[in-house]
Amino acid sequence: MQFSRTELQIITELAKGNTSISTVAKALNKSEKHIYRLLQKLEEKDLASISAGKIIPKKSTLMVRLTRVLDSYPNLIPLLADSGISILISLLEAKTVDEITEEADVKKSTVYAFLKKALKISLIKKDGDLYALNEKLWGDVADLLREIRDVERLLDPRVPYNSIIYYRDRGEVIYSNKYDSDSGEKTGFSVFEKEGIKILLPTTYYYYSEKEPEKELTKEDIFRHALYVAEKEPSVRHFIFLAMFYCKFEGELKDIKHDIVENLKLVLQGERVKGYPSFEEIKEKAEIYGIEIKERK
Repeated sequence: MQFSRTELQIITELAKGNTSISTVAKALNKSEKHIYRLLQKLEEKDLASISAGKIIPKKSTLMVRLTRVLDSYPNLIPLLADSGISILISLLEAKTVDEITEEADVKKSTVYAFLKKALKISLIKKDGDLYALNEKLWGDVADLLREIRDVERLLDPRVPYNSIIYYRDRGEVIYSNKYDSDSGEKTGFSVFEKEGIKILLPTTYYYYSEKEPEKELTKEDIFRHALYVAEKEPSVRHFIFLAMFYCKFEGELKDIKHDIVENLKLVLQGERVKGYPSFEEIKEKAEIYGIEIKERK
């Protein structure tokens, strides 16, 4: 979810109690036509509505958090505008510049410029090559960012309403929906059956790409999409099926780098990893599917 600087300034005016379009336009030195156009974008984000020349803020948790943060820290507006929120959401967990660039889907130069400004006001902290949001000083900003992240996981105009979103960037979306979806192609755990690993699922996992709508998914694609699901919904069951798929097609998946994969490798070496199944559990399940798994040394 991105906001222009003026959109954020409008929300700041709403926090002051200014709900007249003409009053807000005057305060921001903008034309009423320009303010009205931006209000339509806030309507699309379900944050405000317009009625008889008045702006009506939505009574939602997100809007309340936004107005409080912007009213308390109006100097944050330049940092929150445009790609700022996406960068900050990525910093809810410590990351390198390369990881921020990939997750926020922005240019590295943009990330460096942002980090320089954010470090000056201690909005973020640095530990070696890792950067993270400074939650001790900016706890209410962290709450706002998590709220936006939760909303983003539920809403995307490219996928059906009521979908759960596991991953998205400008090119693709990985999501699930209990009902048939005409938007995307089945992927992840939903196509493990085609590879000989049948799973009973309460929902269906889909892949949607604007650039390659009819792309034939490779085993690497399928496994990567299943990893996105397991990231958001970690469970022993998910990890067992991921381990089986990995062992069956390891030659085609050897280039995938992911924390879940690294932990599964440890399990397959006989180590115990908190939150993960034991080697014996994986082996027992794999035998049902005719997949031979040997403990690695």
